[in-house]
Amino acid sequence: GSGGFPKCHQGWKSSRAMADVAGAGKYHSFSGIDTDKTVMDNLEAPLEGKTLPKELAWAVREVHEKGFVILPNLLTREEALEIREAIQPLLQESGRNNFEGYSTKRVYSVVGKTRALDKMIAHPVVMALLHEWLLPNYLLTAAQVIDIQPGETPQPFHFDDQFCRMPRPRVPFSMATVWALDDNFKAENGATVVIPGSHTWDDQCPAPSVMKEMAIPAELPIGSCVFFSGTLWHGGGANVSRDTKRCAFTAQYCQPWVRQQENMMMSVPFDKVQELPETIQSMIGYSIHPPFIGHVDGRHPLKAAERLAKL
Repeated sequence: GSGGFPKCHQGWKSSRAMADVAGAGKYHSFSGIDTDKTVMDNLEAPLEGKTLPKELAWAVREVHEKGFVILPNLLTREEALEIREAIQPLLQESGRNNFEGYSTKRVYSVVGKTRALDKMIAHPVVMALLHEWLLPNYLLTAAQVIDIQPGETPQPFHFDDQFCRMPRPRVPFSMATVWALDDNFKAENGATVVIPGSHTWDDQCPAPSVMKEMAIPAELPIGSCVFFSGTLWHGGGANVSRDTKRCAFTAQYCQPWVRQQENMMMSVPFDKVQELPETIQSMIGYSIHPPFIGHVDGRHPLKAAERLAKL
């Protein structure tokens, strides 16, 4: 506690470490709920195809060591530009505080507004990495388009799962991606800044001025993403350019027993749920996490959506 490090998150106490969330023994039916067998099997024995591809082992090592990894060119330039064009009509409202960014346009509830972002939300490389940190049936906790305008100030440093008030150091309860949708994801335009190694910090953290000196920009080529731990300290960079915007998309994922930041299920009209890819249906909450988390009146939530769509 010396060296001028102020206490972070005063009053955050927990009497015990993280519980064994997977539980023990076989799962059983409950009130007629048909628990997703894939999820059940995956909790008790990894399914074939869920093991980490060897070509991604380097990425896992980097996240464990630094807290983040840059995954280059997961989308082609053409794919990224097509997405950027598709979301342009949604970029209307600026931020309401210095965290959202007064000179930043943000789009929330994107799952209910466009299908253009689906290939990033459920990208196979990202999903393969998520299985290294999160339980099967993990949830999409946040999905936002963030367009930083010229003159924007730095976003305050934070870590994404800090609303899970458990003592640090600890395992992450969420993981995040930030995708570059243009050629402007550079330091001078507000590229995300990260503090390497900060994912292992305890509840003592440096002063913001010290953190600023430790941070580096995660510059990205178009179509690339930075993948990082929910415990990594980071923030949106300042856009010091005169006339260059920086458009990005962030998708964040959490353990299936953590409450999502965005109420995803309410952001999609019930009669539109069936239009979502099945993977994303599950990610926003239309799933049962064993043995019975997420049920509606003792039934799978998709059945409830079908009923509510007819009201």
